[in-house]
Amino acid sequence: MAMDRLLGKANRFIGGDWALFMRTVVLGVVFSLSSVPEASAKAGEYPDKPIRLIVPYATGGATDVTARVLASEMSEKLGQQVVVENRPGVAGAIGAAYVAGQPADGYTLLFGGAGNVTLRPLMDPNLSYKPERDLATVNHVVTYDHLLVVRADLGVNSVAELVQMAKSNPGKMTFGSSGSGGPQHLAMELFKQMAGVDIMHVPYKGEAPAATDLAGGRIDMSISSATAVASYIAAGRVKALATTNQYPSPAFPDLPTVSEAGVKGYEVDIYGGVMAPAGTPPAIIGQLNKVIVEILTSPEIQERFHNAKLIPVGRGPAEFAEFLSKEREKWGPVIKSSGAQL
Repeated sequence: MAMDRLLGKANRFIGGDWALFMRTVVLGVVFSLSSVPEASAKAGEYPDKPIRLIVPYATGGATDVTARVLASEMSEKLGQQVVVENRPGVAGAIGAAYVAGQPADGYTLLFGGAGNVTLRPLMDPNLSYKPERDLATVNHVVTYDHLLVVRADLGVNSVAELVQMAKSNPGKMTFGSSGSGGPQHLAMELFKQMAGVDIMHVPYKGEAPAATDLAGGRIDMSISSATAVASYIAAGRVKALATTNQYPSPAFPDLPTVSEAGVKGYEVDIYGGVMAPAGTPPAIIGQLNKVIVEILTSPEIQERFHNAKLIPVGRGPAEFAEFLSKEREKWGPVIKSSGAQL
C-alpha cells in the first residue's frame, strides 16, 4: 500500500515515476543546448582541470552528503575530479560569498540552499553577495524531505486536529526549529499565517537538539527533516502528520501533504542546488546541467537519494532561476510579517 501511494503521488505531481520525470528534463536540456551551437562548440574544451564544489556547511550534514554523491558521479562523467570543499560559517553565507567572488569559468561551483540563497539574503541587507546578481543557476538538484511532526502524546492525529488545538490555545503551544531565521523556522511561520494560529517559537542551535526535545515532550511540534526525526517516529516518540512539500515522502509515502491535510496551498521546498559565479558561459552551465540530469536519472542514484531521505528534482538553469525568483517573492512577506530575525 505504501508503494502504491508513493507511485500514485509521483504520477500526479510529475507525470510518472522519477525516472520518467528526469528523462523529460533531459529532453529539455538537449533542446536548450541545440539553440546555442556556437557556445556548445566551445564547451568541448571544458573541463581541463579539477572543479571545486563548495559546500557552505560542515561535513556530515545532508547538504554535504548530497554534494559528495553528486561530485563523485560528476567526476566520472566529466573526466576531471570534482572535489568537495567545505567552507562553513554564518549559516552558509561564507561559502556562498566565496563562490560569488570567484572567476566565472566553471571551475568553482556552489552547492547552495534555501538558507544562504533565499532566506538570509532577504534578512541581511549587508551581505556581500546578492544571489540574483552574483550567482548563476545550474541545477535544482534536490529537495530535502521535511515533515510536520508533533510530540507523540500531544493528542492530535491530523493537521486539522493540530490547527484546532492551536486555535483553542493561542500563544500557549510551542514549536522548535534549528535556529532563528532558518528554513525550518520560516516554514513554521508560514504555516502559522496560513492556518491562522499563534504558536510560540523555541529556537535551537541545530536540528538535532530540537528533535531531541520534541521526542522528550519539551516542545509540541516542529517542521523537521525526515532524517532528523525518522528514528523517533519509529520509536513512537514523535508523530508525523504531513509532508511539507509537493512531493511524496520517500520515507513516509502514506503521509498527506500539509495542503492535502487542510491548509490549502501550503508548500515549502527546502532545496539544494548547484550554482556558479554570475557570468559563467552558458555552454558550460548547459554542460554541467546535462551531466547532473543524467546522474539524477540513474536508478542507482535515485535509490541512494531515496534511502537518504532526499527527493531528486533536476530542474535546469532557467527553471531553477524562475523557482528562486518565486521563492524570494514568497518569503519576503513572511519574514516581514513574522518579524523573523537571524
